[in-house]
Formats: sequence, C-alpha cells, structure tokens
Amino acid sequence: MKIKNALLICLALLLSVYLAYTLSNQNIANGEVTMSDETSLVPQKVLGMYDTPVEITRLFYQGELIGVIHDDSILESTRERTYHDKYEEAFPDTTISYNGDIYFYREKTYVNYEDIDKQIGDYLYDNDLFLVDAYKISLGDKDVIYVKNLDDFKSALRKFVLNFISEETFIKLENREEIISLTTYGEQEVNVSLEDNITAVKSSAPSEEIFTDENEIIIYLCYGRDPQLEYYTVKDFDTIEGVAKKCGMTPQQLVIINDKLNGVNQFIYSGMELNVTYFSPAINVIVEKEKFVSEVVYRPSTKYETDPTMAAGQVIVITKGQDGKKNTLYQEIYVNGVLTSYKQKSTTIVEAPVQEVVRIGAAADSSYIDTGEKNFRLPVDNCYVMCGYGCYYGHRGTDFANQYEPYGKIYACENGVVTHNSYQWDMGWFYCIDHGDGFWFRYLHMSHKGPIPVGATVIRSQYIGDIGMTGTATAPHVHIDIFIGGLNGNRVNPCTVLPC
Repeated sequence: MKIKNALLICLALLLSVYLAYTLSNQNIANGEVTMSDETSLVPQKVLGMYDTPVEITRLFYQGELIGVIHDDSILESTRERTYHDKYEEAFPDTTISYNGDIYFYREKTYVNYEDIDKQIGDYLYDNDLFLVDAYKISLGDKDVIYVKNLDDFKSALRKFVLNFISEETFIKLENREEIISLTTYGEQEVNVSLEDNITAVKSSAPSEEIFTDENEIIIYLCYGRDPQLEYYTVKDFDTIEGVAKKCGMTPQQLVIINDKLNGVNQFIYSGMELNVTYFSPAINVIVEKEKFVSEVVYRPSTKYETDPTMAAGQVIVITKGQDGKKNTLYQEIYVNGVLTSYKQKSTTIVEAPVQEVVRIGAAADSSYIDTGEKNFRLPVDNCYVMCGYGCYYGHRGTDFANQYEPYGKIYACENGVVTHNSYQWDMGWFYCIDHGDGFWFRYLHMSHKGPIPVGATVIRSQYIGDIGMTGTATAPHVHIDIFIGGLNGNRVNPCTVLPC
C-alpha cells in the first residue's frame, strides 16, 4: 500500500512539473492564449484548450510548418482554384497535384487553433506549390527532362535526328528495309542509332520545368538548357571552314544549325547572318555511312638504268610510268554530324600502277632525271577541295584538305626543285617548287618548316611536310598557288592543272 501511494505521489509531481513548464511558455490575456514556441509560415494563434481532443491536419513544406488545417476540403478547393486560374489554358485536360515537398500529418489534439484555412489555401495558391502531370524523359544518365506531350517529344526527336540523316534512309530504317552495300561509286547512309537509351514514364513536375511544345524541345536537344543564341556576320574572305573555326565549331555543325547552308563548300557572302551558337546536343546521334570511291594507286619512283653504250646525258624512256586505280569501300562513323572514325571495308586493284623505267648514259647523275613529261598528282591523300579558286574575293588558289587525317602528309605534285622554304605572316610555313616547263607551285600553311632544303630536288609523291594552319589559315589545309613562267608569271586555277 505504501509503495502504491509513493508511485501516485511521483506521478503527481511529474504532472505538476509538466504543467508548470507548459504554462510558463503561454501568455494568457483577455481570455486569449498564444503559444510562443509554435511557429508557422502562416501566422496562427492558439485560442485555448478543448475538453475533448479534436482531429486536425498539420501541413508542412520542406520541413517547415505552414499551419494547422481544420477542414481538409480547403486542399481540394485550392487545387481546383489554382488549376482553373493558372493551368487550365496552358495545360488543358490535365490534373495538378501538390508539390512533392508538401506533406500532411493528421493527429488529435486538445489545443484550439485559430481557423486560418482560407489563409493557408491562399498561401498554397500564391506560392504555386503544385505539380503538373507530365512525362519524365530520361536521356541515359545525362539528363532528365519533363514534357507536356509525349508526341511532341517524339516529333522533336525525329526532326533532330533528321539533321544528320536523310529522311529517305530514315524511313527505310524505320520500315526495316534492307540497305544493300554499294557496288557503284557514291555514298549512302546505312544505319542510325542513339548513343543513350531514352525512356519515358508518366510523372509530374513544376510547370516551369516542363517543355510545353515541340520547338522548345528541339532547341533543348540542340543546345541544352537556357541557351543564349549567338550570331556572326560574315565578312569578306570568310569561308564556312573559317567561320566554324573562329567560333569553336566544326563546319558540319555550322551547316546543321543554319538552314541557309547546304554544305561545307558553299559560298558565303559578306553580311550574311549565321547562327554560331555552340552546338552541344543533349544526346548523341550516330550515323554509319558507306562510301565507294575510285582512288589513285600512285606509281613507284622512277627506276633509272645506266647504259655504258649511251652517251652521257642521253635519256631514253624504256617503260612509261602510269598511276593505277583501285576501288575502295569505306565505312564512316559520324557523331552529331561530325566524322569521328573510318575504316576500309574492302579495296580492289582495278588497274595496277606501272613503274617508269628510264635508261640513261653511264656518266649521267641518276638521282633525278627530268624526262619532260608532266603528270601532276594531288598534294594530299583522301583529298577534297575545301575552298576553290575564287571561292571568295581575292582567293586565287585552291585549298586542299585530307578528309580522314586533317593534319596528314603533303606530297610533291611532280618532280621539281625547291626554290623557297620559308615563313611569311599570311602564308605561314611554305614551299615554292619549280616543277619544270614553267610550272611553279606554292604550298602554303604547312604545320612546320619543311624538311627539304632550297636547291634540293624532289620527286613526284615524295613527302615534303605536314598539313597545318599557320599564317592566316583558319582550318587545317594546304593552299596551292600555280604560276606559269615563274612567280611573276601568270597565276592559274590549280584545278585546271591538278586532277581535282
């Protein structure tokens, strides 16, 4: 009995301590009670205490109490009001839900809280604490976006991919039509794929994070989030290669983002406005192409045979040299329109090259004999014309580039003698070679000083240096000038002499 009484006394003491602590944190005046330790985002008073507990809902946002709700119907009515006023026009026939950082806690309490349901509803409305139904698009592990309409995303993605592949081939691939490997000269696209796996699921997001139309999605796919588009005004002497280099882009990217451009070799005129916004796609489109081409098999160096029965200096061509031909099938891989790798799938010799054999008198120097025949070759392998004669005002040569090896080797176009091996501010590192019969060639913009000294002879197809972009060049290439009758003679279009 004594033990029971002792327990009751202890409980009474604990209750008295709790009440003393509680009352010490309350201010009672004019019948109104406010809790000094009860803070909320919407100010709310405590009016007193109930005799029996009542059910309330505590509403929190990001861990902070918004307030205590008496009637939960305010949540639904606020949601409906917000949708009608703010979302119905932009997002018809959809639903909105409360922000994921909002949560509710229901409990019973004796505390009589002030009824501020309307103010809490206004707080939710004014701060727009809602999510809109949308589709969550995961672009591999690179990014996640939300779109209003899944069909808009599909259409935008299709248009984005068609920047890099023809619609005709795309449709064939969609229909799973077989694309037969090339057997005649030309090129074709054979496959397209996305580097990253794209998934779409129903979800919800804040309205400001949702792409609402196809155009917004296309801009995002090209440039990423919140792009600031930049433009460049073309100046005299500009080329697509040069503008791209100035703006930190590839020529292919520049063409892709400008509808007015059809190819990297197109002429551009002064005053033309070009979009030069750095191209940073959110996804990578991989296109595989085939190219079937005829290529030159350059003949070996001339073979000289001395004949003691012939007079010194006498020259007879025993076998006339001739370049051969081969058919080569290449596989090329493009990522977002930029060539990233290639390989030969097959090659077939169609016409074998023939080595030239020259018989000379025994006393002659057989290191190099000019037989008088001219058979000029292109200065680089995998050659294409980057900028032709007159491609802009004052351009009186031709720019040759190596498609597969931008800084590849440069070769002598014919036998000749080096007359200049120097540097000039506009030409960069350059050679001048007298190729005989009045043909003088200048090879400009080499990456470094060439290894062949002035006065030395070169033979056709001999390595003479590397492609560069020294001087005023804005992209790697070798510029060829051709003069007839010496450097002060007539300048001619290189493609009337070389097999462009």
